[in-house]
Amino acid sequence: MSVAALLAPLALTPLRERLNPADLPGVQHFVRVGEYDLHYTDEGPRDAPVALLVHGFAAWAFAWRSQRAALVAAGRRVVTVDLIGYGASPRPMAPVYSTHDQAQLLLQALDALGIGTFDVVGHSFGGRVACQIALLAPQRVRRVVAICPEAFTVGRPPIAALARLPLIGQALAYYVLAPSLVGVGLRSLSKRDDWLIDEVIAGYAAPLYVRGTAAAQVWQARSPKDGPLPVPQNLASIRPPTLLLWGDSDTVFPVDEGRRLERILPDARLIVYERTGHLPYEERAAEVSREIAGFLQGVEMAT
Repeated sequence: MSVAALLAPLALTPLRERLNPADLPGVQHFVRVGEYDLHYTDEGPRDAPVALLVHGFAAWAFAWRSQRAALVAAGRRVVTVDLIGYGASPRPMAPVYSTHDQAQLLLQALDALGIGTFDVVGHSFGGRVACQIALLAPQRVRRVVAICPEAFTVGRPPIAALARLPLIGQALAYYVLAPSLVGVGLRSLSKRDDWLIDEVIAGYAAPLYVRGTAAAQVWQARSPKDGPLPVPQNLASIRPPTLLLWGDSDTVFPVDEGRRLERILPDARLIVYERTGHLPYEERAAEVSREIAGFLQGVEMAT
């Protein structure tokens, strides 16, 4: 990378990251957790069983729009909370991005909202956070749905070593998180892309314009992966009934990981979608929503 390419993001980042979190479309609610104001959505009857939806890397509450609507229609109370570093939540400049950190913040957010027990649904990195929640608060979690979860990695990817470096890391994050690449990135993760319309791409790209987005990725690279209760080493301790949803063409976490995970978890069932990549909740939105709703209600759905 040339010196010019390294230095350009110093000037360009403030020009791109010009929004406050509250400026994002559809953002209305924040809950105070410690020093952070976390963005959340809260839909459906207040006295209904709660489903907490946890997004994956570079996503936010917008990603769950189909499942939110379907679960509310099924009579659930549906809560999403943007993880720190993403969506309309803060982007702290500190090594506080482990799954343990993220899980604790979500649990504290639920405390602040007066929510005790709940079901948790997570995708990819959010699936790992869902597993961490089940390990930290087993008495509160009724059921787990993990969609292509990151279950077995034990550290940050090799590129994180570069991302930790002050100048190089900022430049990498700036270029990788370019809004113009969002459509390309989503398409590369999907086997089916009929859902990838301009409105959806814009929805995923919107948080990239929030101040501190690139720097947050540098600090994520500098953070521990899990914390005192590492997910890979403790998978067999996850007791709630678990539904695993996977795409047969997932190139991020291949479906063999799903089969392995099904064997390790004490009470798990795996459903594999054909001609589907890493984003089943988008590629197979109606089917995934139906499976989640049925599972949370204790009903076996036809696949």
